Amino acid sequence: MPQFYDTLLREYIENPGQRGLGLDALADKHFDYEMISYSDITDKKKLGFEEVDLKQAAIYSWEDVYMTKKLYDKQKWYFPSKIYDEIEIPLLGVLVDMELTGVRIDRDKLKWIGILLENHIRELQKEIYSISWEEFNISSPKQVGEILFEKLNLPKGKKTKTGYSVNADVLWNLAKEFPIAQKIIDFRHYSKLLSTYIEGLLDIATQNDTVHTSYNQAVTATGRLSSTAPNLQNIPSWDGIAGEIREAFIPHNPKDILVAFDYSQVEVRLLAIMSWDTNLLEAFKRKRDIHQVTAEFIFGKKDISGTMRKFAKAVNFGVIYGISPFGLTQMIDITQKEARLYIDKFYENYPKVRDFFDTTIEDCREKNYVKTLFGRRRYIGGINDRNAIIKKSAEREAINMPIQGTSADIIKIAMIRIQKFLKEWNYKSKMILQVHDELVFNMTPDEKEVLKPKIKSIMENIFPDAPIPLLVDSGEGKNWKQAK
Repeated sequence: MPQFYDTLLREYIENPGQRGLGLDALADKHFDYEMISYSDITDKKKLGFEEVDLKQAAIYSWEDVYMTKKLYDKQKWYFPSKIYDEIEIPLLGVLVDMELTGVRIDRDKLKWIGILLENHIRELQKEIYSISWEEFNISSPKQVGEILFEKLNLPKGKKTKTGYSVNADVLWNLAKEFPIAQKIIDFRHYSKLLSTYIEGLLDIATQNDTVHTSYNQAVTATGRLSSTAPNLQNIPSWDGIAGEIREAFIPHNPKDILVAFDYSQVEVRLLAIMSWDTNLLEAFKRKRDIHQVTAEFIFGKKDISGTMRKFAKAVNFGVIYGISPFGLTQMIDITQKEARLYIDKFYENYPKVRDFFDTTIEDCREKNYVKTLFGRRRYIGGINDRNAIIKKSAEREAINMPIQGTSADIIKIAMIRIQKFLKEWNYKSKMILQVHDELVFNMTPDEKEVLKPKIKSIMENIFPDAPIPLLVDSGEGKNWKQAK
């Protein structure tokens, strides 16, 4: 039994979709009590806590302890939760170890990438000014809107109170025909890479070039972990200069290596397991490329091109998120008629998927929640709403959450079991990163041959009785990009 209790985590398990899990918000929600805010006691954070009047600081601190105890006394009467007891609480210690260990970065590599990005940004800036015949602040949406829609007279988007909308969707649509829109997209992309992933990482790294992120267990509605300060789950994995950022993540010891383990197509595999669709299960049992199989169904032939496979992949993953024909056209460059045909073909050839989704939605309408294979719940507001748009959105959430939430539970259980194994046998290698369906380890060379198959086995055997196994790919290298 753990010797601690987490009121925030317990409240999150009870209703993961709610906003405001801080003690102040929970005191107001459960006891109609307004707590003294940190901002008020520190004069809007102008004072450090050590500078606050002792009597006021004592009252503030007492209030925190008192309300935490009241919340604990109330939560004791909640129904028992295996998610809390067997996943979230054991995971706390795992995350503490990962955060304290941190990830080492190659500072010189990041600086070199930063120089390349600055050069790209300057070149793009010149090209944009050349096309527009005018210098302006490319980072200002208002000025970009004025240049595109008033000076250059491009097809106008939606106008807001502050000017024309120039969000990503607007620019992507314009970029199909107008080069300046694509260059502005690229400018924004490189500028974000520079500020967030180069300057941001360099600023936050310690003196020994280590970055310590914070993993959040009680943020996402699906149960997935999130990462902040810095967000290491959004480090780009693409080709080109963006992908080179992962080359700057290196082992703590020059002799060590990074080893990455990644669940392969886990959400599609879970769809097969949860729907018991014969065609889906059979494809995985025969170790076939599931995107190739879907493409053969959609296009009615065996000779499948790379583009056809890409379309089928978009359908496979899009269906899990309840994608509409319009949504599919935004992902891949096809007409809505083609998108509807592809989605219909998917359900025609995987009929039990449709049955599974329909049953999930009906069950949600009765209970107002859906749950993962491990019992994690998510309450879906709007599932019975009269507004068709709200209702459709809720149905998409109801379809997706059991699959995405089960995937989140799986990797958390894997992390707990792997960490237990590493500690029981006193291994020096450490788990240092969790990114969606991927775990990254800092391994010593002498432990690699034992740990690689063991970790892979632990991850693949979370569901020993499933009709098809989970599959994990692994890679290794002297940096994260090589390992991926």
